[in-house]
Amino acid sequence: MVTFQHVVKNYVRGSSVITALSDVCLEITAGQFWAIMGPSGSGKSTVLNLIAGLDVPTSGDILLKGQSTRQFGDREWTTVRREWLGIVFQAFHLVPGLTAMENVALPLRLQGKPSRVIRQSVENMLEIVGLQERAQHRSSELSGGEQQRVAIARAFVHAPHLILADEPTGNLDSQNGMEIVSLLKRCSQEFGQTVILATHSEAAAAAADFQLTLCDGHFS
Repeated sequence: MVTFQHVVKNYVRGSSVITALSDVCLEITAGQFWAIMGPSGSGKSTVLNLIAGLDVPTSGDILLKGQSTRQFGDREWTTVRREWLGIVFQAFHLVPGLTAMENVALPLRLQGKPSRVIRQSVENMLEIVGLQERAQHRSSELSGGEQQRVAIARAFVHAPHLILADEPTGNLDSQNGMEIVSLLKRCSQEFGQTVILATHSEAAAAAADFQLTLCDGHFS
């Protein structure tokens, strides 16, 4: 599913070079729920950004479904993110003027799906995340937990192979946070998708099938 081959990621800050990842080798298998743990600044988001093509390795290679991404350009990465990935952010990133239904529909509209298919798929996902009665509410009318549920529905609605969840509980209280993690796990189990959760929460990571800890640029 996702393979890191001797991946190094350095950032230059003035005259300093900061190593976020140091010769990382990693194999994430399909259909499972993985948690990447570590404190803030440990490189968890860097891992997800590299998988999504939002950043590039300093050296090494990242393979998606066995295919090297080393030569991917903007066109290839756009296709990957549109067809193959779903992303859940800590900050929700809903479109403010759109309703919950319209936000969830966005990935399907980008794929050019027929309106009938879009409506049915969106209604199904909103029911799964428990927001069918909030479908016509805009993001400003939803609580933080509800907004994150909309974000999860949007990430799963186009049936991507891989879900990346970057600290999705960070802006929520503990109860809402664990409900979000449980929802990610349930969706992963029901749809057979791989989920990679970046979190600093041991309780959230405990819900995953596999846990990895990132420290000083290495996994343990």
